[in-house]
Amino acid sequence: MLFYVQMRWKIEPPMTLNQFWDLEKQEIEVALQTIKEGKVHGLYKVAAQPRVIGIVEMESIDDLDRTAMGRLPLRNLLEFEVVWPLRDYESFAADVRENYGNFPVATLPEPRDV
Repeated sequence: MLFYVQMRWKIEPPMTLNQFWDLEKQEIEVALQTIKEGKVHGLYKVAAQPRVIGIVEMESIDDLDRTAMGRLPLRNLLEFEVVWPLRDYESFAADVRENYGNFPVATLPEPRDV
């Protein structure tokens, strides 16, 4: 499964910025390895913000949760702001061409005056 993830660094006292950068060096090694392994399709640092955005491939949402909560060196300092499952557009397009027009249209009941 492909996911869009948006993470925010939570750098709070008593941690210093230098301590954070030491931990980030460990995180970088893990990130570069996952890119090399093909688990991460893209990883981007948002300019001028404490955020990182990634397009990651995991076997399941459970695997994503295990990675986010237990495997990342900075897991205690990362807030996952957004996690969206992504669908291949070509698969979506095929469904539109083949199926979406054939499903019965749901009708909503008429509004009532109260």
